[in-house]
Amino acid sequence: MLLYTINNLLILIWSAIFCFRKPSKPKNIIFTIIVFSQLLAIMLCREQIGYDYNMYAVGYRFMNEDGFTNLTYKDWEIGFVIMTKLLGMVLPNYIWYIGLLTIIAIVPAGIFICKHSEMPWLSTILYINTFLYFMEINFLRQAVALSIVMIAWEFMKRNKFIAFAITIIIASLFHQTVLILIPAYFMAKMKPTAKELIIYAYLLLWFAISSTGILNLITNFYHEEYNNSSFLTEGVSIIYSVLPVLTTIFAFILVKSGTINVTKENKYLINLSLMSCMMLITMSRHSIIERFSYYFLIFFILLAPVIYKSVRTSGIKLSFGETKTISITSERSKTAVAVIFVIAVLILSYVEFYYGLFENAHGTVPYNTWLRTSWSDFLMY
Repeated sequence: MLLYTINNLLILIWSAIFCFRKPSKPKNIIFTIIVFSQLLAIMLCREQIGYDYNMYAVGYRFMNEDGFTNLTYKDWEIGFVIMTKLLGMVLPNYIWYIGLLTIIAIVPAGIFICKHSEMPWLSTILYINTFLYFMEINFLRQAVALSIVMIAWEFMKRNKFIAFAITIIIASLFHQTVLILIPAYFMAKMKPTAKELIIYAYLLLWFAISSTGILNLITNFYHEEYNNSSFLTEGVSIIYSVLPVLTTIFAFILVKSGTINVTKENKYLINLSLMSCMMLITMSRHSIIERFSYYFLIFFILLAPVIYKSVRTSGIKLSFGETKTISITSERSKTAVAVIFVIAVLILSYVEFYYGLFENAHGTVPYNTWLRTSWSDFLMY
């Protein structure tokens, strides 16, 4: 656990050095290279970190023994199976295999954040603290799929549905859950208003009442191994939904006040973040929904910087009836509210992160390395 705390402190130091004062694109690039090299080093040196680590190590060995006579393995998607068999022809062992998958996961995440975030340092911290980073340590097939989703974002912003759908279908060759983004493409086009919040609240209530029956019905003919399993009958803590829910609701308020300019990109980010809230709340009843939530969380980490920039630039002006008005428009008050927002986001994200560590989210503690040094011994986990 101390290793991850040191990692977090170093990221805050790099943020202060490169991003807090007079941020620029070159500084953001330097920050991203340093921090994601740091994150990559932690991932590359790990061994048996992540609940699924051994499953992938064993799968690598069995699939290579099989050769290309059989293109199936467990419930793994064919794209991932073929990639594993091809890598087995050139890589010496499973450590190299998992290391290469790690690079495929982490490098696109760094590029995505640096290119699309208005505040890469904040998005990077959220990337870690909302467990997107730990997901990529644990769910390797889904990590590859998520990397492809980051490419699909370009097509969504440009309204190129065919290119978007083809990219998502390619991603589904590595993890089928990503197909949920195809209907999400159309839902993300809704205008973020109070009416939309009511619609989502109704859908959430309806699903909360009938979700168990629906999921059991689906798993009767699709992924039967999950039917009546703990993945359906048990959930995870509602704490993981608090930060995205509060931030997304605040975004809707800022849309109403005119603070956030509802560009096509901002509209998509708000709606996709709202979908992540739906997933995170639902997974408090059914942990299997966690698999779907990460495809939406990757966009939530871009929304928080948009909120900060919008408040810092435009302030907030809300009217309640004819007499009551909240007006935060002076330079000093705009800066104060924007800074308070960022501090609140950071505090909530670190609470979520350390709560997850104590729960051993994704099986990431204690940290062990293939260098045969057990960090848990001398870092006094």
